[in-house]
Amino acid sequence: MIYVFSFTLIYTFIKQKKKLLHDKKSMVLYLFLSLIGIAMGIIYIVNPYLPSLSYLMDKYMK
Repeated sequence: MIYVFSFTLIYTFIKQKKKLLHDKKSMVLYLFLSLIGIAMGIIYIVNPYLPSLSYLMDKYMK
C-alpha cells in the first residue's frame, strides 16, 4: 500500500508541479501531509497490530 501511496504522490507532484512550485504555502502543506502519510505507512509496516488513532482517542475521551 505504501508503494501505491508513493506512486500517487509522485504522480500528483508531476501533474500539479506548476501550482505547487508557484505557491510556497501549497508546497509546504503538500510536503507536510506527504511526510505524515509516509510516516503512517512505515509505522503500519513495522507494527500492523498497533491500535488505530480513533481507538486511542475513544479510549482516552471516555
